[in-house]
Amino acid sequence: MSHILSSSAAAAKTSGQAIWSLVLGILSMGCLWLLGSIPAILLGIAALKSIDRSGGTLKGRGLGIAGIVTGSVGVFTGILILASLAMPAYNGVQHRAATAREMMGMQQVMLACRTYAADHDGRFPASLAVLAEGASPESALASGSSILYRPGFTETSAPSEILLASPVPRRDKRIVGFSGGNIEVIPEARFQSDYAHLFP
Repeated sequence: MSHILSSSAAAAKTSGQAIWSLVLGILSMGCLWLLGSIPAILLGIAALKSIDRSGGTLKGRGLGIAGIVTGSVGVFTGILILASLAMPAYNGVQHRAATAREMMGMQQVMLACRTYAADHDGRFPASLAVLAEGASPESALASGSSILYRPGFTETSAPSEILLASPVPRRDKRIVGFSGGNIEVIPEARFQSDYAHLFP
């Protein structure tokens, strides 16, 4: 009887699914990542089921388990890699959105200055606080706005005169507004050399 069992064990074939599960699992940790890890896990599970149903004609349970484990590690590795790749893109989108919001706020302030000038003999307000009356709390005109402002200008001032600036730079860029109505993003170095001294 023991002779029959030993010959049966010797005749058992190694599951091809288990072998491929381990191969893909190993590759998923190095170069295939999610492309290899998911098939490795599925093949490993299928291999274990086939081995259990084979009645001893298939072997390779250890290979199947190793394939599932290495495939799981590959999934984790792939997620980490995707997250590291996506983070700069996400940060870039967030930065562009924040810049766009700040530019729109500055445009709103610029429009309010010109509206004020239309009712005050062409003079821009003495301070942004004058424009804050009646503004909603979310508005860039709300009291306590931190936008840098140069008073003393009129509608006839040179369009190239800087009127507004964002309070802090973003990634070495500064948003500025000119009395002519233009809103621009300029290098922080240029702001510091050409304009910073003009703001009280």
